[in-house]
Amino acid sequence: MKRVEDVLGLIKDLRPITVDEDATIDEVVDRMLTHQRDRAVYVVDKEGMLAGIISLGDISRHLLSEGIYHGESHIPGRSILSTFMAEKAADIMTKSVVTTMPDEELNSMIKKMIDHRLKVIPVVDGSGKLIASVNLLDVFELKAREKI
Repeated sequence: MKRVEDVLGLIKDLRPITVDEDATIDEVVDRMLTHQRDRAVYVVDKEGMLAGIISLGDISRHLLSEGIYHGESHIPGRSILSTFMAEKAADIMTKSVVTTMPDEELNSMIKKMIDHRLKVIPVVDGSGKLIASVNLLDVFELKAREKI
């Protein structure tokens, strides 16, 4: 049975896109724009341990539902965005992150991604340190080419 570690060497770009907990939302968006492949940024602590994840959807939902935009016409749009973009990653990240480990069965990881509607999944070691990011499309491509 194939394991996650079996595909890690076959995927071209496994480097997770990361920011630290003190990064501003402006920095998170900049990372997303620079590395357009995933549209998700992992938040890590000073030791490289996975602390959370921020997706483009998280940013949109926070901007619209967490009181950043009140629908008050007297607040200029630039002021709203300036305030929002200065917030910290730790303030809006999703802390409960679905992860996989190198020794997990590949089919189990794929099922987990489909069940949770994940496009990407972080790979962590036994201590919770972020070591890679697997994109579901990369896995499907490897399966289609019969490499796994």
